[in-house]
Amino acid sequence: MPQVSINIANRTYELACGEGEERRVHELATYVDEKVADLRRQLPPGTAEVKLLVFAALMLADESREARGMAKQAETARASATDSAETLATALEELITSRVDKMSKKVSGAA
Repeated sequence: MPQVSINIANRTYELACGEGEERRVHELATYVDEKVADLRRQLPPGTAEVKLLVFAALMLADESREARGMAKQAETARASATDSAETLATALEELITSRVDKMSKKVSGAA
């Protein structure tokens, strides 16, 4: 199992990760570290590191929840659009069939 070395809040952590996941773990650690750095600038100097990490975790959880909500809304909208497209296709098919039937009757009646 690969080992990666990440840096969050000026501390280095050695972690194991799945094969091929090293780059992703580094990207995620960089993102978390950026959140902690943002918080460090916003909170009073000397705020305990554990408090910074807890706030960062809460912010990331909020982002995750919001993203899941947006994904759910997008899926609902997609399903609705699919239903609408199917309804429209059915209506067009019925209209075309009706027109073809009327044209067939005119041609049959004229013959």
